[in-house]
Amino acid sequence: MADFENFDVLFAADRSFAYGEQTITKILKSRRLAHNELLIDKLLKTLGVERREYGTFVMSNIAQNFYPPRSNQSLRNLHSQIIDGASPDHHKQSLLYYILKDTLDHSRSATKFARAVFLPEKYRIFIDGIWLLDRGDFENALGYLTEPVLIPTFPEEILHLLCTHPDQHNDKLPLAYYYTVSPAITSSKVTEALFAKLALSSVTESFFWCRQHGEPSHRKFFEQLIYTVLDGAEGETRAMRSVELIHLPFNAEEEAWFGAYLTEGKGMDLHGAKDAYRVRAVATGKNGPIASGANACGNSGDHAMDWSSLGSSYEQGSMTSAR
Repeated sequence: MADFENFDVLFAADRSFAYGEQTITKILKSRRLAHNELLIDKLLKTLGVERREYGTFVMSNIAQNFYPPRSNQSLRNLHSQIIDGASPDHHKQSLLYYILKDTLDHSRSATKFARAVFLPEKYRIFIDGIWLLDRGDFENALGYLTEPVLIPTFPEEILHLLCTHPDQHNDKLPLAYYYTVSPAITSSKVTEALFAKLALSSVTESFFWCRQHGEPSHRKFFEQLIYTVLDGAEGETRAMRSVELIHLPFNAEEEAWFGAYLTEGKGMDLHGAKDAYRVRAVATGKNGPIASGANACGNSGDHAMDWSSLGSSYEQGSMTSAR
């Protein structure tokens, strides 16, 4: 087994190695984009790498003060903090494996180290995943983080990052992670971020997902779905999603929420709000005293829904259903 506790042995290829300014700048930028906490920050903190001792004086530090190390001496200090911690060896080795991936020949050095210390595969896979995620390589990161061999670690943090990172534009990635890993979500922040992506991806799936939550969350998510559909992409896409929305099997309570939100609530000024309400009434055979025509419902000009597109989509949906 390699002597990973000895810095000069671990970095035998370059005992004076230090992170370059460009590397440090990229890591700091990545941290800012990740809401000021990288996954390695979370891991360092979880494993207790957050304290430094100066003689008899103990100074508490957040993990960001350790990573990225700004000099060779800072790197040596980080190595010492990891080695002196109370974590099992494979946890320490995992942290060192992450750091070795930052070196210029990261693939060779890190892989060689992992083999030398017999780092368990699941730890190597997890580190590979969070290292890529910390660098904004989301798709390749998920290839590792959704491996069946892994026990989900930091799943809520990962899911929230996939939903909210400003450079992550693929709405399917957070859903792929969510359905593959099936994490237990306890944070309302994460739940709301996930639903925002789900509502953009599938109207029907989002609707039934709303029902998994009791009041007041059920109504809040239901109204958010309406907002997402009517405030979304223009043209045929919005028309088709609107038709899908008005054909959903609302119960009596949801029917009341739908009408209230679009006629007197926060959704009344949305693009085509009254039109959607009218078509829903027609589709469900509940015309009542509703005025005929889109403009009579209060929508006109630029704010009116493309009634021809919506009507056409509605007829096509009806014919499809009738087959």
